Amino acid sequence: MQKIKNNREQFKITDLGAGSRQMGALRSVSDLARNASSKGLYGEILWKITHHYKPALLLELGTSIGTGSIHLKSGNPAGHLITVEGCDAILSKASQQFDAWNLSGITTICSSFDDFVKLPAIGTYDLIFLDGNHSGKATMHYIDSLFEHTHSNTAFILDDIRWSEDMWDCWNYLVTDPRFHVTIDLGRMGILWRREEQTKEQFTIRPKIFKTRLF
Repeated sequence: MQKIKNNREQFKITDLGAGSRQMGALRSVSDLARNASSKGLYGEILWKITHHYKPALLLELGTSIGTGSIHLKSGNPAGHLITVEGCDAILSKASQQFDAWNLSGITTICSSFDDFVKLPAIGTYDLIFLDGNHSGKATMHYIDSLFEHTHSNTAFILDDIRWSEDMWDCWNYLVTDPRFHVTIDLGRMGILWRREEQTKEQFTIRPKIFKTRLF
C-alpha cells in the first residue's frame, strides 16, 4: 500500500454520490488512499469478517482506489467480489491495484449505483458493503433494492454512518428495522445482519475491542 500512498498522479474524477468534504474534482491516487475509510483498523475488520464467514458472493458499492476490495477479497480468496464504481478513471486505478496484488475473482463494473441496483442480480449476495454515496436516502434505497437478492445470513456493512445527520438518522432507523436482527455500531462503520433465527440485538463496539473479542 505504500506505493499507492506515494502516488501523486492526478486525474479528474466523476463523483456521483454525496461527494467528499475534503477533496475536489481533481484528485491524486494518494488523496484517495489517504481518505479511504477501509484502511487501518477498519480494513482489518473487513478482512476478519470475510476470513471468518467466508462469503461466497460479495458486492461492494464504491470501489474507489480498491482498498476495501483488497481487504474483502484477501480475507476470502475463494469468494467472488463484484465491485461497482461510478468513475471509470478511479476504477482503472483500482484494477491496477488488484493486478499488483495478484487478486482474481473480482468483477469491476463502471456504473452509477442507481443504475446498478436496477439490473438483475447474478446470484444471492452473502455480504454487501456500501461505501459510496454517503446519503441516508440513497443508502435506504440501495438496501431496499438489494434486499431481495440476499438470504437469512447476509451481512450489510455501511460506511460512514456518522457522516451526516442524514446518515445517522438512516442508521438509527435501520437499527429498529424488523428485517435486521443483529446490528453492530463500530463507530465509523455499521453492520446489519438478517439472522432471522436470532432474537433482535443491538451492539455498540469500538474497533479495538472488536478486533480482540469477536474474531
